[in-house]
Amino acid sequence: MMMEKLSTVLVENLGRYEKGLLLPQIPPIKSVKVVNQSSLNIKEKKKVAVSAEIIMKNGFNQILNAYDRFFENQSDPEGVHQVRVRIRKFRAILAFFMPLFKNETYQRQQDILRKMGQQFSEVRQLDVLLEGVSEMEKNANLEISTFGKIKDHLQGKREMAFNQLMADLETDAFALDLLDIWVWKLNDPWEAGSPDLQVTLKDYTEKYLDSWLKKIKKSMENLDIKDQQAIHRVRIKSKKLRYVIEQLSSILDRKTRKSMEAFEKMQDDLGYYHDVFANQHLLEQLVSASDDCHLHYQAGIIIGWQMMAGNRKIKKFIN
Repeated sequence: MMMEKLSTVLVENLGRYEKGLLLPQIPPIKSVKVVNQSSLNIKEKKKVAVSAEIIMKNGFNQILNAYDRFFENQSDPEGVHQVRVRIRKFRAILAFFMPLFKNETYQRQQDILRKMGQQFSEVRQLDVLLEGVSEMEKNANLEISTFGKIKDHLQGKREMAFNQLMADLETDAFALDLLDIWVWKLNDPWEAGSPDLQVTLKDYTEKYLDSWLKKIKKSMENLDIKDQQAIHRVRIKSKKLRYVIEQLSSILDRKTRKSMEAFEKMQDDLGYYHDVFANQHLLEQLVSASDDCHLHYQAGIIIGWQMMAGNRKIKKFIN
């Protein structure tokens, strides 16, 4: 399979020419090396591009490994989730180091990665909705049979979406897109005129982490509970910052690392609130073509219960 060949090429410590020669014929391997973020060999006093290269390589390998695990156990919904998360983490790192890259080629990689993640979006959204229904069954003192019809309906839609995902992946387009990104990374993606290339990782990190944090705080100060899109944008920003802090944890002080916990909690609560609206839209879309009153009733219970829970979570962020 193309992805297996790509994994093999990346793990070998060879020049580009040798890698190109080996691509069509090297036997597949299970995975490529991924280093724990706290163990990444990044030095705060080294030039920023050196450490960015190490972090990018590790993030790229995480995508490959998540993709491999997804295929090894396709019945586990967590596999779909992990592929999307690894792609998002890689995108967050690219965004953090954006001032170092040639703008046009950088934007192309972000567009490719966004498209790759979107392939898994429909299946993941249905999984989130099904998880939400299961959570209601545990915590709302409702009979399991209450949601039998809507769960069967959602499971059927999920199966259709998953089959479409697998058909898309069989084209090897996903692997080829990853290969394009790897080639971009190898072929000097840096903007030669960027003054930030001359600074240390420590100075770069302090400058841009502070900038990201200020933007998030400003957005939170002006957050409107009725503006779902604004809430979603703050959630995405906080999630990106959390991912970046994870990757740079080995050079950050204790206070900054501790702040990651706050961003994780904020992201979870804002994420739940966003999912409430996404679930409402999806449920209304799914049941609109049905005249089954029980299906509509069950969808209404889910939307109402999640709206109530979402409002409780979001109010803590509103002045």
